[in-house]
Amino acid sequence: MKILGIMWEENSTAALYIDGRIVACASEERFSRRKNDERYPKKAIEYVLKQGGIKPQELDFVAFAGEIWNPTYVLTRRYSSFSVEDRLREQHQYWHPLFYEKKKVHYLDVFKNKLDLKQYPGDWQKVVNFLKKTDDHPKNRILRAEFFRKFRREVVSNHLKIPAEKIIFVDHHKSHAAYSYYSAPRNFSEKMLVMTADAWGDDLNATISAAGKDGMRRISSSSNFMGAHLYRYITQLLGMKADQDEYKVMGMAPYGKFKYFEPVYKIFAQIQYVKGLNFVYKNKPPDLYFYFLEKLEGRRFDNIAAGLQHYVQELLVQWAKNAIAKTRIKKIRFGGGAAMNVKAMMEIAKIPGVEIFVSPAPSDESVAVGAAYAVAEEQIKKLKGEPTKIIAPWRDSYLGPDVNQEEIKKLFRNKKVARKFKIIRKPPSRMIAKFLSEGKIIGRCVGRSEFGPRALGNRSILADPRNRDVIKKINNSVKSRDFWMPFAATILESRANDYLIGYKKSVGAPYMTVAFETKPLAHQHLKAGLHPEDLTCRPQVLKPGQNKGYEAIIKEFERITGVGAVLNTSFNFHGEPIIQTAKDAFRVFSQSNLDGLLLENIFIVKK
Repeated sequence: MKILGIMWEENSTAALYIDGRIVACASEERFSRRKNDERYPKKAIEYVLKQGGIKPQELDFVAFAGEIWNPTYVLTRRYSSFSVEDRLREQHQYWHPLFYEKKKVHYLDVFKNKLDLKQYPGDWQKVVNFLKKTDDHPKNRILRAEFFRKFRREVVSNHLKIPAEKIIFVDHHKSHAAYSYYSAPRNFSEKMLVMTADAWGDDLNATISAAGKDGMRRISSSSNFMGAHLYRYITQLLGMKADQDEYKVMGMAPYGKFKYFEPVYKIFAQIQYVKGLNFVYKNKPPDLYFYFLEKLEGRRFDNIAAGLQHYVQELLVQWAKNAIAKTRIKKIRFGGGAAMNVKAMMEIAKIPGVEIFVSPAPSDESVAVGAAYAVAEEQIKKLKGEPTKIIAPWRDSYLGPDVNQEEIKKLFRNKKVARKFKIIRKPPSRMIAKFLSEGKIIGRCVGRSEFGPRALGNRSILADPRNRDVIKKINNSVKSRDFWMPFAATILESRANDYLIGYKKSVGAPYMTVAFETKPLAHQHLKAGLHPEDLTCRPQVLKPGQNKGYEAIIKEFERITGVGAVLNTSFNFHGEPIIQTAKDAFRVFSQSNLDGLLLENIFIVKK
């Protein structure tokens, strides 16, 4: 069975499922070099089909994530091009008149200067005309849903030259749940809880499913979960970019002290609580931006961040506890944008007896994978098969394009490169490890790129995790990260229990999606890879054989230093997607203060 999965909106993505496995998956941003690119993922689709070695006509189905779809944000390029000022304009010129003045304002009129009508497929004026004729009134919802199903079918059918009947639409949260369950490690005989939570998708923002050998069955859903929406608007209120900088607010939270952030926490806690498997409003505000702008006036930024984090993780932990009590299932797979909150995932993992696993990129880019899995599950059931036996868990997330050897050869035919840099062919792993142990910083661009926002060794910047001086060097020359933000570490699994509290080998932590409290040895060995305030770590624990070349470097580093880990951060300039190609890697290397670049089997060092 061959299924193409598509997510078309924030960070548009394509994935290809063939006979039980995802063989390729990538987001459009990696090709277009526009972070969070929301355009139709044409290049990503063409890549996954080429990587899978199939023609479009060989596809059994195209699985589109999202039954309800509105391309307003795609037309205005809201995720990839809006500035903080544009987001403020959105609040004051669209949402405030709508919520507080009861005026009908059309979003496309407010942002008519932002409309991109030239993007693929090009015939957007009819969409603009339709949107202006039909507002978001409930009476128009069915009309809009039908129009945009037809529109999306036409776009894919014309692009791939396939019958429109092959294109299926999958519920947003069903896609989140399918991805979270089928991509994760599991045992056929075990029952699991699959929990999803995000800002919004197909009129829901939280679901709970029970999963077993026969697949998944939803047992609860809610449209009241406020946590992800709240994080979005507090990020904006603090002067950062909503839908992008939420991680900065989470990184700031540990600096707050309870006695100072408690009053802020109480402001949040007046709004909503968990009752059973549902989220219940005590006091529902008319909106989340202007309401909290007034309530939080004069409060310090660190206390706002800390109060928000404390409240949101309290909601999620209580929700998980109630789900466990209801179902008596303690193995959890968590998905949706809220699963990006690694500290909340850490707190859920602390519940006695709980095992939690979060797959890479649990936010909306992964619903491309989940939609394909959901269609596969349905088809397997029709054939009387067991989906859990046929759909294989992920071995790793290296699902993007490989490094192009011709591109590397072309690069080194350039005489300027040869004069400016020292080029070492087939460098031994020990050479790279020694380079790191001397306090130098390298970029590694090797093999297929990782899917998702976390670099996991193949598109990574690496450094000595003992040396806090490297943080300033990386920040000043490459990353431009805010001073309060932590870096992460890749840890050999053989050393995980030396450094991490509560690590379970049976579950693993391969994707930097769950944080851990750390042991005293980590405070010495990993000080640059820990959060500087609370000393937690968001690790990639590398299992033996998962990435042999990367593993060899870390093992050599361990032999030299005694440290079984390296500092690992994504290979990109601030505000750009993670690098994809050898050309991308060389550009960042040559324009920054990186000391070396490992490009497949070639090590380039600045003279």
